[in-house]
Amino acid sequence: MAEAGLERERQGGAEPSAGEREGAPLARKKPSAGEREGAPLARKKPSAGEREGAPLPRSEPFGAEGAPLRHYAAFGLRFASPFPLPLQQLACADAVPDVVVRLGELQSGPFIQGGRKRPWRITPTEFWLAVKGIARYHVAEGRRLVVQPIGGGVVDVGAFFVSSECAAVLMQRGIVALHASAVATDAGAVLFMGGSGIGKSSLLTALLQRGHAMLADDVTGVVVRGGAVALPAFPNLRLWTNMLDDLGWRARAGDRVRAGVDKYWVTAPRFQPEPVAIRCCFALGIGERVAATRLSPQAALASLGRNTYRKRFLAGSGMEATHFRAMTHIAHRLPVLALTRPAAGNHAHALAEQVEACLAEDQRCRGDSAAK
Repeated sequence: MAEAGLERERQGGAEPSAGEREGAPLARKKPSAGEREGAPLARKKPSAGEREGAPLPRSEPFGAEGAPLRHYAAFGLRFASPFPLPLQQLACADAVPDVVVRLGELQSGPFIQGGRKRPWRITPTEFWLAVKGIARYHVAEGRRLVVQPIGGGVVDVGAFFVSSECAAVLMQRGIVALHASAVATDAGAVLFMGGSGIGKSSLLTALLQRGHAMLADDVTGVVVRGGAVALPAFPNLRLWTNMLDDLGWRARAGDRVRAGVDKYWVTAPRFQPEPVAIRCCFALGIGERVAATRLSPQAALASLGRNTYRKRFLAGSGMEATHFRAMTHIAHRLPVLALTRPAAGNHAHALAEQVEACLAEDQRCRGDSAAK
C-alpha cells in the first residue's frame, strides 16, 4: 500500500552511530561568532482574531464547488482550501494566499520514479501522490494543490496533506523539511529529530508542560538566510491514547488523526506563530541512559541527513544543493547533540530536564565568552 511505502521511506530515528557519540558535551565548547548568527524572518504577525488553530471535526464534509475558501497558516505560508485542514485557521483573509487548494480529478498512478513504480512522483516543480482508499494529490510550483478524495474522509485526507503534501510544498519553495519537532525557548528554537516512534511528540509535550511554546510537531521547516531559522508549523500535535492518559489531556483530545489509528489531534497550550533563530538540535536515539553528547560537525551532518523528512523526495526535487548548504551551515555553526534514552519506560521528563540543562550550560558559556 502507498501508506506503508511512505512510512518505510521515513528517515532517521535510529540509534546514534558510534561516530555520533564521540563529541563533547555542549558545555565544553564555547560558541563561535557564527553560532550566534540568524534572526527571525520578517513575516506579517497574525491578529488576535486570526489564531484559531483547533482540531478539525471528522463529520464536516468536503466543500462543494464554489464553496467559500477557508484560510490557514503553516510554515510561514498562507493556505486557502475549500475543505478543513488541521492547520492554524485564520479568522479573516487579509492577504493573498501563498498556496491555493482545490478539488479536482487526477491520474491514479502508480508513477515511475528512478526507474521504479512508486505511489508518488516528484520533479522540481510538480509532485504527485496516490494513497489507496484515501485520495490523490498534486502539488505544482509550491503554489497550487489539487486533491481528489477516493474514499477517505476529510480527516484522513488532511492527515496526508500535512505530511507528504506539505513536504512537497516546502521543497518546491526551497525550504528544508526536517523530521523534527521544535519548541521556542528564551535561547532560541530547539529542534529534536528522529524517526516515527522515537519520542519527538512525548518530548515536545514535556517541554510544553515546562512553559515553552510549540513551533512544530514531527515536521520542521528550516531556512538559512544569514542564519538558520525554524518556521512555525501549526498549533496542533498528534498524541497516542496512552500519552493522553499519562498527561491527563483526554479532555484536550480532538479527532483521530486517521481512521483506525489510536492517535488524536491535540491543540498545544502555547504556540509561537513567528519564525525563530535555531539555537541547537538534538538527535533522539536509544542508549543505556538519558544523556546528551555533542556531535562532531561530520557526525552532525550525517545525522541531519538521516533526519531529513521524506528524504527520498530530494533526488527528483532539485533541492539537493539547497538542502546540503543548509545542513552544512547547521552542522558547522550550531550545536548538534545526540540525546539518548533507555528503550523501556517513559523518559520524556528526564529528556526535557537534560535539554534544559544543556541550554542553561550553553548560556553560561556564552556569557563567560562575552565577558572575556
